[in-house]
Amino acid sequence: MKTRRLLLLVLAVFSLLGVFTAGPGPATAATPDNNAIAAKYAKNPQLGAAITPLRCGLAQGGCYRGYRNGSIYWSPGTGAHMAVGAILGRWGSLNWERGFLGYPTTDESCTLAGSGCVQKYQGGRMYWQRSAGANPVKGGIGARWDQMGAEHGVLGYPISGENCTLVSGGCVQNFQGGYVYWQPSVGSHSVHGAIGAKWVQMGYERSPLGYPTSEEQCGGSPLSCVQYFQGGTINWPTFAGVSVNPYAGSTGVVVNKRRPNSPINQTPPDLAWVGSQLMRSEASWQYSQLVAGASAAGVALTPVSGFRSYDTQVGLYNSYVSQYGQAVADTISARPGYSEHQTGLVMDIGNPNGACSLQACFENTPAGQFAANNAWRYGFIIRYPWGQDWTTGYTYEPWHLRYIGVRTATDMHNRGYQTLEQYFGLAAAPSY
Repeated sequence: MKTRRLLLLVLAVFSLLGVFTAGPGPATAATPDNNAIAAKYAKNPQLGAAITPLRCGLAQGGCYRGYRNGSIYWSPGTGAHMAVGAILGRWGSLNWERGFLGYPTTDESCTLAGSGCVQKYQGGRMYWQRSAGANPVKGGIGARWDQMGAEHGVLGYPISGENCTLVSGGCVQNFQGGYVYWQPSVGSHSVHGAIGAKWVQMGYERSPLGYPTSEEQCGGSPLSCVQYFQGGTINWPTFAGVSVNPYAGSTGVVVNKRRPNSPINQTPPDLAWVGSQLMRSEASWQYSQLVAGASAAGVALTPVSGFRSYDTQVGLYNSYVSQYGQAVADTISARPGYSEHQTGLVMDIGNPNGACSLQACFENTPAGQFAANNAWRYGFIIRYPWGQDWTTGYTYEPWHLRYIGVRTATDMHNRGYQTLEQYFGLAAAPSY
């Protein structure tokens, strides 16, 4: 009994002297972790006086001690390293050693371009620069940034962490000079400069172009650049403006008198019924929302003509040629293979009573007025607007709605673009 009381008394005295401390785990004055932290501190007195006792029992068997101007962290796998300043604060916001970065594996180094600093961790790196703040880089995005020259390259320092809430499981990180995107099916690629600005303006990865699938590629004299995306390319001859070339099959595909369907007799694989007509599935769903919106406003719309096959267009075009001659037929009907209807992204609409069906006076009917004022809200544009024959090659068709996606249609509306040719920076197509 006397021995037990003596042991308890000794433990109490040691506790008062600070040999044992409260915290996440036990600590002693003679463990490897304490020796390593003490040795690190001895070489870095600028940390100032200790403000916490040694605390152990952290993730991976780690320990730390806080000082007036920073902390020292130790783990069996990383050794002892300092964490200070803005990098320490940002690391803390990411859940310290319990977060994706884990423990520091180096001290902070402040010899980078623009007076920047970096510290390496088990799961990545943390960078700080006065105008950019402190932000981590890791994984595929970090690897791409390294390939681009890291902070010395066109992208500069990171100005945000990763955001992995994008469509199709994608991630993005913002840098001073652009972005790096990652998506499982395409990997990581950067977007920046004039090409990046156009892609951003179109709606980022939610535009018809989707995610980047390559880096910007430049060459030739005069210099010309191109970048590939899931749904098309963006071209930038440095002596001219930026142009967008959506692929066949993309909701952004441009079909006109100089850009036929590809293949010329193609049939989209995802057609769905809209009443008695067919459209591609995404377009058909948005058309149903358009009809519902019109109905809520007291306006009835009816589908008149949706998808047309190559063979159907042959018959229709030939009938117009027989009736009006080829010169007139070419202003009111597409030649086979050159019809937007063949994309499955078009619906000619009308009034249920047939008023002004497929005539210019349709614009003054309830259905025509609703479409003119609201189609963009549902991802549609009036593809052949008034006074744009010289661009589109067709006379005014207020009934001809083309699905282009809500983001793109909204951007076109807000920025005052009337035709896809103008919006994408493509050549006018008044004739074949």
